[in-house]
Amino acid sequence: MKKLVSKFEKGLYFFTRQVDRISWGVLFFLMLMTVCQVFLRKLTNHAILGTVELTELAMAFIVFCSLAECQVHEGHIKVDLVLSRFSPRVQSFFDILTQGASFVIFSLMTIALFRQAEELKSAGEVTVDLAIPMYPFVYVAAFGCVLLALVLLAKALRALINFLEVQP
Repeated sequence: MKKLVSKFEKGLYFFTRQVDRISWGVLFFLMLMTVCQVFLRKLTNHAILGTVELTELAMAFIVFCSLAECQVHEGHIKVDLVLSRFSPRVQSFFDILTQGASFVIFSLMTIALFRQAEELKSAGEVTVDLAIPMYPFVYVAAFGCVLLALVLLAKALRALINFLEVQP
C-alpha cells in the first residue's frame, strides 16, 4: 500500500504543480491587464471595458487552481499548538481525522460546484459587460476542488500509513 500511495502522490503532486503554474500565467495576465488599465486611465481617461469582470473571473481561476498546490506544501493555516505536544502516533491519528474530514467536505463542495455549473450553463448566465459565459469558470472551480480533495485524500492515506508504522 505504501508504494501505491507514493506513486499516487508523485503523479498527483506533479499534476497539481502544473495546474498551479497555469494559474501563475493567469495571474501574470491579470497583472498586465491591470497595468494597462491604469496607464490607459491616466493617458486617455478611458478604461478597458470588462476589466472588473475579467479580474473576477481570473481570480476564481487563480484561487481554485492554486488550492491543491498550497495543500501539497502544507501552506494552509494549521494550528498545532496543542497537538505538537502529543506523540507522533496521536498526531498521525488527528491528521487522518482532519485530512479525511476535509476530503469529504471538498468532495461535497465539488459536487455542488458541478451542479451549479450545470445550472448556469442551462440558464445561459453570462457576465454583464462582455457577455462571457460563467459556467466554465465554475467548472474550473470544481476542478480545483477535485484536485484539492485528491491531495487531501493522499495526505490522509499518508497519515494512515504513518499511524500504522509508528509503535504505540
